[in-house]
Amino acid sequence: MRQEDPTRRSFLEKLTACIGGIIGLAAGIPLIGFAISPAFKKGESKWVDLGLVARLKNSRFKKVDYTFTAKDGWVKATKKRSVYVTDAGNGEWAVFSRTCSHLGCLVRWNEERGEFLCPCHGAVFDKNGTVIAGPPPRPLQKLDVKVEAGVLYVKES
Repeated sequence: MRQEDPTRRSFLEKLTACIGGIIGLAAGIPLIGFAISPAFKKGESKWVDLGLVARLKNSRFKKVDYTFTAKDGWVKATKKRSVYVTDAGNGEWAVFSRTCSHLGCLVRWNEERGEFLCPCHGAVFDKNGTVIAGPPPRPLQKLDVKVEAGVLYVKES
């Protein structure tokens, strides 16, 4: 049996299929990238209002609760956090996260002992957030702060 020579029609069919595939691929890659790129974006940090400096003046490890809106991929959510604020004097402020660096439990300030205590696994942190005892691998997170127009802001990421 003799194999037929390729005809012009079969050549055009194959060429059209190839061109269609290339166009589909060229259109599909950006669409896929657009759909999944938010999952790979790092959340942007922003400054969150903690309150008036006058209200926090002379505070010593005062617990301050706040809320903020965070965008995670396509989802916007309102989150609640709390921190400990200390007036270090001369316009300086120390703000510590309440989240233990071990497993994320919320620490509390013990005024009598002058330490942060974690109720979950016995972690103890000093007034600078340094680990004194327990399993935490890192100190408490000290957050960036700024004062503008008499308002104390903390940088939330």
